[in-house]
Amino acid sequence: MEDAKADLAQIGKLRRKLGLTQKKLAGLSGVSQSLIAKIESGSIDPAYSKVKQIMGALENERKKSEVRKRAQDIMTRRIVSVSPSENLGRVISLMKRESVSQLPVFSGSMCVGSLSDSMFVDWIEKYGDKLTKITVEEAMEESFPSIPPDSDLEVVTGMLRFYRAVLVKEKGKITGIITKADLIKAIRP
Repeated sequence: MEDAKADLAQIGKLRRKLGLTQKKLAGLSGVSQSLIAKIESGSIDPAYSKVKQIMGALENERKKSEVRKRAQDIMTRRIVSVSPSENLGRVISLMKRESVSQLPVFSGSMCVGSLSDSMFVDWIEKYGDKLTKITVEEAMEESFPSIPPDSDLEVVTGMLRFYRAVLVKEKGKITGIITKADLIKAIRP
């Protein structure tokens, strides 16, 4: 009997640990919010079937939270970047050496533009033999978007449909970059 009461006392702890309100847990488990409040306060001895529903809902939420990846879990912390004043010759060398296909352009700590390997065809057509002498500022596109580190992987994948990279920004500072290659690394076969 004491073990059953100890198990019931865990419901409130588990609920709070998972960041669920009593109302949300009630909705997930198909019971009333008042029943959950009474169980957590110890003022009721609930039916086994109701406890089973509640514990099942808590277990499902626990599993979801374990699987849920965030931007900070898959980002690359080492950001290879260039400044607007550098030339495309340097960019090409850097992209080859670092094996990257896109680069953020930083002026100090602020991202002001982006470059990607998909731009090479346009650059060759537009600049011809002068390509390596052109500055990044003349050739760059708009900056990659930024997201907080705790953004869900779904947000990241949605953004990567439209952008070549996503920057991770925490407290005003860029702390990482995510590309499609990072997504591929994060998938467990």
